[in-house]
Amino acid sequence: IQRACHNSFIEWAKGDADTALYTVSSVIFVSQAVCVVIGWLLAYSGGGAADLAKCRDVGILKKFAHIGMIYAMGDIFEMESVNYIDSSTYTVLSQSKLITTALLMWLIDGTKQNIMQWFILFTTSSGMLEYVLVGKAKGGGMTFSPFGVTLALVKVVISCYVAVLNQKALKKDSNPFPVQFSALKVSWAATSFGYMIIKDGFMGDWNLFGEWTFRTVVLVFAGFILKTLFNQYLLKVLDAIWKNISEAIG
Repeated sequence: IQRACHNSFIEWAKGDADTALYTVSSVIFVSQAVCVVIGWLLAYSGGGAADLAKCRDVGILKKFAHIGMIYAMGDIFEMESVNYIDSSTYTVLSQSKLITTALLMWLIDGTKQNIMQWFILFTTSSGMLEYVLVGKAKGGGMTFSPFGVTLALVKVVISCYVAVLNQKALKKDSNPFPVQFSALKVSWAATSFGYMIIKDGFMGDWNLFGEWTFRTVVLVFAGFILKTLFNQYLLKVLDAIWKNISEAIG
C-alpha cells in the first residue's frame, strides 16, 4: 500500500505548481536524517547501549558508506524526474526493475534464475506495464519529457544496482538490522546534505529548504521514511527481486 502511494505522494506534494516549491535536496536530507535517529532508537531499544555504540563504529559505517551514497543519488534522480514527468509515466518506466534486478543479481552475486522464474518475471513486468498503460489511457495522456524519462531510467538502473549490493552487504554482515540500517543512513544523509549545499547553496540562492507545506511533511514521513524502512527490511529477510516485486504489485 505504501509503495502504491509513494510516486503519487511526490507528485501530490508539488500542489498546483509545475515544479516543486520545496527543494528536492531538503526532502531527501531530512527524511534520511530522521531515519538515522530512528535507527539509533531501534538499536537502543533492541540491544541497549552496546548496539547504540555499534551505530557509531567507524568500521561498520565504512562498510555501508558507498551503498548509502549510491542510494542518495537514486533518490535525487527520482525526485528531479517527477518535475518533468508525472507519476504514471514514472511507474511505467519502473516496471523494468524486475528484469534489470535479476540480470544484475546474476552478474554481481552469481544468483541465477531458471527458465520458469524468468518467465514469471517477464509475465509480471508485462502485466503491470499493461495495467498502468490501460488505466492511464482511460484517464488521460501521460506527461512526457525526454529529460525526465532519462532521469527516471537512470534512477531505475541505480535502484536495481544498489539493491543487489545492499542485499549482499546486509546478509554478510552479522550486526542487528537497526545497526545496519542506521549505518547505511549516515552516508545517505551526508550525501544528501552535500548535494543540498552544492545545488541549493553554492549554485543557488542559499534557500536550502524552499517552501515547505504540510504536503511536504507527509511526503517525508509517509513517503520516504516508510518506504526505506520497508525496503531495507525486505532486502534483509528476502532479496532484491522480492523487494521489486512488492513495488511492482504496489
